[in-house]
Order: sequence, then structure tokens, then C-alpha cells
Amino acid sequence: MVKSAPEDGAKALVAAYAERLYRFAYRLCSDPSLSEDLAMRTIVRALGANGSFASEEAYFTFLCAILVNLHRDDLRLKAANALDFMEEPPDAEDARPDPAEALSAKSDAEIVRRAVSRLSPLLREAVVMRYFGGLSVAEIASALAVPEGTVKFRLSEARRKIREILTQRNDPFPR
Repeated sequence: MVKSAPEDGAKALVAAYAERLYRFAYRLCSDPSLSEDLAMRTIVRALGANGSFASEEAYFTFLCAILVNLHRDDLRLKAANALDFMEEPPDAEDARPDPAEALSAKSDAEIVRRAVSRLSPLLREAVVMRYFGGLSVAEIASALAVPEGTVKFRLSEARRKIREILTQRNDPFPR
């Protein structure tokens, strides 16, 4: 459809996936403008690589793979261009969460979202794809081009780290 009528195909692709891709991107980067940019760049990239897919789920997996790769490229570019001009090292801050901040958390979901945002990019990708994107382990493995065992490990490691983060958050006197 995209190749035979590019304008109509692009409109259909945006209508069908833009909001879902935006939510997926937001879970990865927690930045509204970057999320919107990632979603639109994903659609543009998908329009250029139009293929045939067996189902809508397979196509969303394909879109997720594009989005994750664009996000990784952005992270690599940001790291490569980062310059540090600090003249003095910053004061060491207490890594424990502020009790007032803990009280102001609106819900358990917000606490979990914050914990997920503290994960490494690889673990966060797997968690977002599985629990927020609704993809199966096989679909995630396909999207990330890694074995299913790697996805299972990343999910397990992410759950362990989230549990650790949440435990530290609730323990006023960490060991």
C-alpha cells in the first residue's frame, strides 16, 4: 500500500502506529520531545523499508526494532559528542532518595517507572518492549537480533535490579 500510494500509505502508518510508538519511545527515554522525534523517525525509516509482514504484531515488532536502533544511535552520538569542562568535581550527593520525594510519589506505578528509568539502556529496552509494549520474548529477540536466552537474561536481570532499587528506596538505613 505504501509503495503504490506513498502519501496514503504514510498517513495510514502514522494513524495506526504513531501514538503507540510515541508511548514506547517515552518509556525508553522519558523525554516527550525526543519520544515524538523517535516515533516519527521510525515511521520515516519504515516507509523506506516497506516489506510484507504476516500480521500487525510482526509489523509493530519491526517498528520497535527500528525505534530501538535509532535510540541506540542517539545514545552513541550523545556519548561521542559529550565534552566535560568541569573545573572542580561536583560535591558528592547522598544517593539515597529523599524521604519527602518518596512521600510525594503519586502511585506505585510512578515508583516503578522511576526504577525502570534507572536501568541500563539494554535492560530498559527489554523491560519496555515486554511489559509496556506487550511483545513476547521471541518478538523481542527478533527485534533486537539477539537469542531468546539473552532476552530472558535481560528481563531477569532487570527484575532483580528493579527489586534492588525498590528495596533501597524503602530502607531508610541501607546496609
